Amino acid sequence: MFFFELQNINTLSGEGELMLTILAAFAQAESESGSAGAKMVYQRKYEAGIPVQYLERSFGYTKDERGVFVADEAEAVWVRKIYKMAAEGYTPASIKRYLNENGIKTVGGVQWVDSTVFRLLENEIYKGDYIMHKHFVNEEKKLVRNRGEVDAWYIEDDHEAIVSPELWQKAQDALAAKRDYLAEGSVIEEFTEENYPYMNKIYCAKCGYPLYKRIYSKGNRLNWGCSGMKRYGKFFCDGINIPDGVLRSAWHFEENTYIDEKASDKGVKEFTYLKERSWKRRHKKKQPSAIPENTETEYPYREKIFCALCGSRLVRYVNPQNHKVTWVCNRRKRKGKEACDGTRVPDTVIKGWEEIKKDIYIQRKDDKNGKKRYSYTSKKPSGIRV
Repeated sequence: MFFFELQNINTLSGEGELMLTILAAFAQAESESGSAGAKMVYQRKYEAGIPVQYLERSFGYTKDERGVFVADEAEAVWVRKIYKMAAEGYTPASIKRYLNENGIKTVGGVQWVDSTVFRLLENEIYKGDYIMHKHFVNEEKKLVRNRGEVDAWYIEDDHEAIVSPELWQKAQDALAAKRDYLAEGSVIEEFTEENYPYMNKIYCAKCGYPLYKRIYSKGNRLNWGCSGMKRYGKFFCDGINIPDGVLRSAWHFEENTYIDEKASDKGVKEFTYLKERSWKRRHKKKQPSAIPENTETEYPYREKIFCALCGSRLVRYVNPQNHKVTWVCNRRKRKGKEACDGTRVPDTVIKGWEEIKKDIYIQRKDDKNGKKRYSYTSKKPSGIRV
């Protein structure tokens, strides 16, 4: 129940509910009217060719004392470097690594990722042009890319360019060639040996495990990846990732084939193929490290370690990928965070302590730098939950 003193509305009464509904409808109509008015202002500006710019959010640009967008040379030099690298065949992933290794931050002050590099390379603002209404708010109130649903305007020579139109186009051509390379042969069909004669004959040369199909890009692209890395993680194998089109064009063996990859300085991958007999003469299938049995012989302290927060015994947890052993609070494991914040301590930490002869209660503390520190006591903490 709500009572609005100013409007004298009581939601318990039928009249109050009706009045509240009417007022809400008026407020909604006023909000929609204001939104439509704002959209109309932008629409008129678009139609008159008056740019509505947001270049201050773009890496490489700043406003001068006149309020005009100009190149920020401290960042513009890196924009030119990015476009030049892309035109020369460097992948966005290799460009990202280059920028991060040199300590260059994005407009938001964070490290670069592949998608950030892609967006910069595909943006027409860097050759001095501008698209008005590139994005719009749809009926679901979401900002989406304009793909012809509403009018858009392309303005040439709108502001100072950072790269030449020729360099900008060379970068676009290189990106298009990369997409074509990845998409080549990616018509995904029923997975039979007739459609994919190599599907049960390809292996990772790094660990010896079979390659498995990887479908991504919304089901439009097919690659083959290492099942050893998928099962046991990167600690076990770096793995490979080969586009189906590349594999299909290279396949000419009837027997099992082991495939390896090597990335060039430009980030472009090169693949090598080795017949099974040749691979097995020099290699053996990699085996995951054995996990010790959970016995008192392997872990003489396993019955003597407890959570300092709730008093529950610590039990063993084995990471399925890297097989690292951690001891965790049993109460937290069974009942969740609501029951106990829980203690987690790596087995390597406990092994580094002196021989544990009686029960100890362990607690983790993080210092100001986020570094984990562990302390223990043989005295049961007071006020502990049981």
